[in-house]
Amino acid sequence: MAVGYLTEQNINIARGLIRGASVIHKFGRNPNVGGAPETIWEQGGIYTYLTVASTVYVSGADAQDSAAGTGARTVTVQGLDANYNAIEETLTVDGAVSTKSFLRVFRAFVASAGSLQTNKDDVIISTGSSGGGTVLAKIATIGTGTVYGQGQTNLALYTIPAGKTGYLTNWNIGVGAYNDSVTANLYTREIGDGLVFRTRDIMDIPGGLHKRIYQVPFALPEKTDIEIRAIASTGTTISSTFDIILYDTPRTMQVT
Repeated sequence: MAVGYLTEQNINIARGLIRGASVIHKFGRNPNVGGAPETIWEQGGIYTYLTVASTVYVSGADAQDSAAGTGARTVTVQGLDANYNAIEETLTVDGAVSTKSFLRVFRAFVASAGSLQTNKDDVIISTGSSGGGTVLAKIATIGTGTVYGQGQTNLALYTIPAGKTGYLTNWNIGVGAYNDSVTANLYTREIGDGLVFRTRDIMDIPGGLHKRIYQVPFALPEKTDIEIRAIASTGTTISSTFDIILYDTPRTMQVT
């Protein structure tokens, strides 16, 4: 049975009824993309990937994002370790450095908060014993004048964990200004390709929402990085989402 783009099998994957299968939904936002290529994430610029696993630190731009503040108190960081296995750790904002080492960070969210029920200002996840190193993710705020915390990172990037094969099912781009012109690239970088990013799809689009539905999803091997980048004719907000179905990879097919 199909409902729009849904199938009974996809619903059963979401319900956890298909052994070895899961789904990852990724979404990102960049509030000011201009004529230079940028990754679709809140920090802006091109994303920097770690080459060696590192401990991470969570820091708040406002004093109320802290252990006893009215904003974000703890943040859960999700990613991959040095062997590309999934890991996560919940850290106190402006508290101790992580006990786990991350090679990739693909999501972070507010796990506990004070009376504001979310972050008050930007919360940064970065390397270093007290922050200040490579920025890996940002939980940002949104709005003009009165702002509110988003409670989670907006990162249009992901890395396929070890032992998994990913199947990309769709890719969406949203452009904030209707009179703008945008070129968006969907890049992948496989571990055996000399760490070179390759365009797998591209959209030249005006403002509004634009969708790709892959009737036959293409496979993404374990340890593959997926990233959305874009340029725009003027500075504009760009958002992007994509969905990947993950299946356990037979051991004989895994990359070593």
